[in-house]
Amino acid sequence: MREIVIVIADLYLPLGGAAVAGAAAPGIESAGRFGERAALQHGWREWLAHALGRADLAGAAPACIAAAEVAPAGPAVGASGTLWIATPLHLSAGAAPLVLDHRGVLRLPQAELATLAAAFQDTFGVSGFTLTPLSSGDFLLRTAGMATVATTEPARCAGRDLAAALPRGAAAAPLRRLLAEIEMWLHGQALNEARRHRGEPPVTALWPWGAEGRAVQPERRAARALRAFGADPYVRGLWRLQEDLCRALPGRLEDVLADEHARGVVLILEVGRELQPGGHDTLTGCVARLDARFVSPALTALRRGEVASVTLIANDTRITLRRRSHLRLWRRPRAGLRSFA
Repeated sequence: MREIVIVIADLYLPLGGAAVAGAAAPGIESAGRFGERAALQHGWREWLAHALGRADLAGAAPACIAAAEVAPAGPAVGASGTLWIATPLHLSAGAAPLVLDHRGVLRLPQAELATLAAAFQDTFGVSGFTLTPLSSGDFLLRTAGMATVATTEPARCAGRDLAAALPRGAAAAPLRRLLAEIEMWLHGQALNEARRHRGEPPVTALWPWGAEGRAVQPERRAARALRAFGADPYVRGLWRLQEDLCRALPGRLEDVLADEHARGVVLILEVGRELQPGGHDTLTGCVARLDARFVSPALTALRRGEVASVTLIANDTRITLRRRSHLRLWRRPRAGLRSFA
């Protein structure tokens, strides 16, 4: 196997990274000490597309890429409305400021996605709005007659005031009205009552993002034999464009290293998926567990010569290590995730 790429997709740090500085993450700290660091000006998704040899997707709207999963020949963008990725959220009622907890970014099972999509069609279909389930646990939202406006993906809002991320300006007014109507509609859904009964957080909002960028109908073609694992809607669509599938995240890295046919693996990790219900778990604990299951074993494989490189991405920062990187002993260690701040 040639390379391992690990993306912590929902870890965006305040200045200095103090919030997770105490995490017991020896693999992440080692990567930060010995690796080559680079800022990702356009984010990790565009970097990944380039790494796959898909420079044609530079600047493409993420929703157009995600749509490849459900449109056999690519979505007919532009002609029938704006495409968005719509992520289900749970927001605590009455909270001020409206801080989005990492647990509040929900990944719904396919049965619940289908139920909500059908109910949405009954209510909003007459207005030209549609919801299509995605295997990532998100939706593809299509809005007819609505302008594309800049929105922020939920991963970048976790731990922050969500109200500050709402789209603003006259052009965003129709989208804001739709979001308010969807919140009221979700409040009365039987699916949410069933979730409460099971002790699961109800879906209180659908957050649209990923419409900004070039509206493209991307070409499908086989590319590098990298295996992808995770639940990101963009990555799942991107791998469909490679004539492949993005698979569920394994329990640990060792479960996928034995694949002799793969040139490498791409793993999309999410801190929010690690957080246990009940509010007693911590971000530092989750980062430590992800380090133990994926990052530290990747560096061990690198030092053994089993892979040629390891790339770790978080907070719009890429750190790459090669087989001799650990010999840079003059570099000082930095605690926690400070190398990514």
